[in-house]
Amino acid sequence: MSTPVANVCNCFAARKAARFITQIYERHLQKAGITGSQYTILTVVRSRPGISMLELAEELGMDRTSLVRALKPLYREAYIVDAPSETDSRKMLLTLSRAGITKFEESDPHWRAAQQEWNNKVGSERAKALREELISLTET
Repeated sequence: MSTPVANVCNCFAARKAARFITQIYERHLQKAGITGSQYTILTVVRSRPGISMLELAEELGMDRTSLVRALKPLYREAYIVDAPSETDSRKMLLTLSRAGITKFEESDPHWRAAQQEWNNKVGSERAKALREELISLTET
């Protein structure tokens, strides 16, 4: 009798855990009308106004094509605006609009509720250890 792939496949385990965690955040953030990915983008752009598309893609661990697709609804809702760099007109720099700042502020309490739910499920120390381990995997 062979071992089920679910018991030995790292990719399966990581994807299943990611779906589980994502569902928690999506449930909370839908109350603010955005997705977890959109919240993450708003957060990074808010913390780094004038970030380039390339820098944002690297920060998020996304390829440029996926990032452009993820940004479309944020542009459509006018949460994010771009402007060419003063030093390189081919380079677009992203910032939050006033509406984007408002959406972030509206969404943040829902994100905090999702954080609290996750911490309650796994414990604050374990959540921190898991987060740090996952981040360290992407920095190697």
